[in-house]
Amino acid sequence: MAAPEPFSESAPVSSIAFVDRMEKHWVETLGNASSEKLRAIWRQLAEAFGQAIVAHGTDDQRTWRVLQPPTGTGKTQGLCLYAAMLAEGNRRVADGDKTGMLVVTRLIDQCNEVVESINGHAGAMVAVAKHSETTVTADEVAASEILVVTHQAYVNAAIGLGKDRADKWSALIEWNYGRRKLTVIDEALANMVEEYQITSSAISQALGHIPEPVKKAFPDPILCLREADEIFQKMSESVAAKPDLPMTMTRMVWKGTMAMPSEYSMEGLRSALWNHPYDQTVLQENSLATRHRFRDKVDETLQGLEGVMANWAYYASKGDHHTLNCAKLAIPDSLPGPVVLDATATQNFLWELFSHKAQVYAVPGGARAYENVTLHVARCKGIGKTKMQELHQKRLPRLLADLEVRLGQDRRIFLCCHKKVAPYAKTFEPKFAEYSVGYWGAIDGRNDWKDCDVVVLFGLSYRDQLTWANNAFMAFQGRQEDDWIQNPVFKKYDDVRIEMQQRQIAVSVIQALNRVQCRKVIDGTGNCAPTDAFILLPKGTSGDNILASIQADMPGIRVVPWDFDLDPETAKESAVRRGSSHEAIIDLMGIKEPGEHSVGDIRQALEISYDKWRESVAPALRDPGHALTKALADINVSYLPGRGRGGSKLVKL
Repeated sequence: MAAPEPFSESAPVSSIAFVDRMEKHWVETLGNASSEKLRAIWRQLAEAFGQAIVAHGTDDQRTWRVLQPPTGTGKTQGLCLYAAMLAEGNRRVADGDKTGMLVVTRLIDQCNEVVESINGHAGAMVAVAKHSETTVTADEVAASEILVVTHQAYVNAAIGLGKDRADKWSALIEWNYGRRKLTVIDEALANMVEEYQITSSAISQALGHIPEPVKKAFPDPILCLREADEIFQKMSESVAAKPDLPMTMTRMVWKGTMAMPSEYSMEGLRSALWNHPYDQTVLQENSLATRHRFRDKVDETLQGLEGVMANWAYYASKGDHHTLNCAKLAIPDSLPGPVVLDATATQNFLWELFSHKAQVYAVPGGARAYENVTLHVARCKGIGKTKMQELHQKRLPRLLADLEVRLGQDRRIFLCCHKKVAPYAKTFEPKFAEYSVGYWGAIDGRNDWKDCDVVVLFGLSYRDQLTWANNAFMAFQGRQEDDWIQNPVFKKYDDVRIEMQQRQIAVSVIQALNRVQCRKVIDGTGNCAPTDAFILLPKGTSGDNILASIQADMPGIRVVPWDFDLDPETAKESAVRRGSSHEAIIDLMGIKEPGEHSVGDIRQALEISYDKWRESVAPALRDPGHALTKALADINVSYLPGRGRGGSKLVKL
């Protein structure tokens, strides 16, 4: 863990003034308790921001400064206050000495909240948000001292810079007084790694779906498709010739970056196929939803193929699933380094892979305590995505019935599960004061459940074991040889892929646990209000390591066994009250692919009875002014009534 360089008082905001003002805001405005340990966290925040500003234009400007203020210590509040103080300081200096700032947050709603907070502190419109829901002009962005954008906008602009499209990047970092000297990213970028993957089946399907006239018009991109198809055939033959090989196999296909000829670019072919009537040419039907589904799949394949063919690539097979893969950092190496606020930086293994560029600051200790949090642990098998999606209709009612017995009806519950399980979970209305559902991949950094006093983690978010760790490692450390793929040693780790997988799970679990009221400090020792957490962990060393990471990141947490059997040999049916199915239908259609989806399939997925559908759902779908119909329309879903074998459908474009 690197020690920060000495603080420079030439920074535009005094760390002493910042800490004093932050404490006043923390206590008098937010009603929280302060402590000297919290003041140390805030002091480090201001000093790191100042160091990044002073380093602008020097050799040190490419350093990524990674701070890890624990959840509930005011990192986002401090970010907003510092931005406001920076803008206030600009009023007192000459134009050439003014400091612009870029703030990068995970979600659009968070962009808006940060802008509102900064402007509230400053008492003036010094910050603007730029995202898909704003109408801010280029001149307004350039004039604003503080610009706030999403993670995805930041990464997209950086990727464009690497492809010689610098306009979006310039719009982020340039303002009326030069370059913005400080970039702060709130929460670690989830999309730092740009991954490309193509499957053998997708290549074959694309070749089959593209009409002959289009193939003749774009011979070079089609040749590229056929070359990829030939690579898959040769690799499959190689695997078939060695039946003693394991079911899972990975090996490099080519090394170094290929100088892909410009005529192989897929841009023209993708454009020519965008409006192609796949529904008519492939299935001989007229369905806009089907057309869009085929279009999106072919376009994704062509885009992935271009990425793979322009870089090194490795082949991976698992049973009958064959892929070509490559990955690279989305952020070009030449860009100035931001300050990253990542509460789980200690557990996030990506910072260790990025140690040649990232300086991770040691967190001042003792600011948080979790002695009022009780973690109930059950050890189970089959808690990854595949098994959870397969068995959730049996497991979830059993879980909720168990919690109803253990907990009082006055409790406020947040349930975190897998994305495809969430719609089903929302059909229930257990006997609690509040019951909310979120899913892995869409909860980090959010405050939606901050008033809940119970958090339940129903399953764990494992990444793809075959390719995720390989991609992430090679994106940060560069292409590896077959020797490493077979024996992935890194520093002190005999199998770094296993370490990466376990640390990634730990990060996601710690994030989820801290979405509820335990995130809020209530006293000078850093404690929170009493909170119960329930988690399913795998048996053996893997579960032990995840638990150890939780205890390290949440000091003082009390761990107790939870005698819950996820899959009992004999089990009676669990009766848990069901609620409105409208929100569940909206969520289910939100994750569905474009196409026609039968009402029967939807009812089965959500366990909605025929009578309930007829009485409460069908009338709503037939009413264009109903909230359910309007919400579905917002995600391009419409109701298609029908009779006979086809029946009624929900159609997603």
